[in-house]
Amino acid sequence: MRKILVGLAAVGLGAILVMAAVHLLHPAIGPSVPGVSAERLSQSGIVMLNPFPWDPPQITKSQAEQLALKQAPGGTILQTVLAEVVLTNPSSTKPRLCWVVSLPGSLILSHGPPGSPQRTANWYVILIDAHSGEFVQGSAGG
Repeated sequence: MRKILVGLAAVGLGAILVMAAVHLLHPAIGPSVPGVSAERLSQSGIVMLNPFPWDPPQITKSQAEQLALKQAPGGTILQTVLAEVVLTNPSSTKPRLCWVVSLPGSLILSHGPPGSPQRTANWYVILIDAHSGEFVQGSAGG
């Protein structure tokens, strides 16, 4: 039981140290995406920070956009920015360099019970890992 508690304490302390280092070494909040505020992205579990100078991408912007369009066929790229992304839902202990690809929110329709009105999203972003090209997640909101 003691080993488990020590392990949990170490993980918690590690997460706190990473977040403190992010704030101390990189205090400026990151790039913006048109049509969605940093606060709204944060509420959706995405915090964007400016890229760290020691963490260059291995996937080009163009490659990331092509990968994002595979997730949203027929979409149009509005903007693509490079950012260190911290996912807070589920909690991530460290930033991950991602291409944040913004697409029209109109690509996403809400689905409710039968007969309920459908609504389109106001914004839609797809996260592509800038090192591996892996699809990380897509998020949309109103």
